[in-house]
Amino acid sequence: MRTTNEQFSDSLMRMNVGVKRAFAAVKEEMNQHLDAINQNTNEVQACYEYLAELDAKIGKLSERLDELQLAPAHGEAVVITLTHREQEVAMVLYAVEDPITSLEMAKRLGLTVEMVERHLINLAAKGVPILKTFVNGKVYHSLDLKFKELQARRNILMISETISRQLLTDKAI
Repeated sequence: MRTTNEQFSDSLMRMNVGVKRAFAAVKEEMNQHLDAINQNTNEVQACYEYLAELDAKIGKLSERLDELQLAPAHGEAVVITLTHREQEVAMVLYAVEDPITSLEMAKRLGLTVEMVERHLINLAAKGVPILKTFVNGKVYHSLDLKFKELQARRNILMISETISRQLLTDKAI
């Protein structure tokens, strides 16, 4: 017959084996979870890189669209025909660095505010990108910067040299 010590020792050994198996199973599960986390991390990283690449491409497309909107179609020269007064208003918008109100333009050109506003509407209708900014209840007008650059390179508004000289001489701009 076996003694109590031997039975106790056998019981401890079986328990020891059982605990080792349980820890081995837990370790295996943890390793599987770790592998799954690593796979998810790799997928997230791949998605992030893909999104960053898409973002860069969208930025390039946006820049290209801006160029196409202001560029002439099929290599034709874009020319916007303006009246004498429209050229004067456009020249003031082109020459000023900061946005300007209709009242300030009217004073510089010796016109009424209503006339300036009518010419601004006509310019916008003819495709001149006039930006409006509202500050403290006043409307300020300016030309789109890309359009200003295009005007400087190609004179698409066909501003007469006489008008430019006259406005510079009269210090309207």
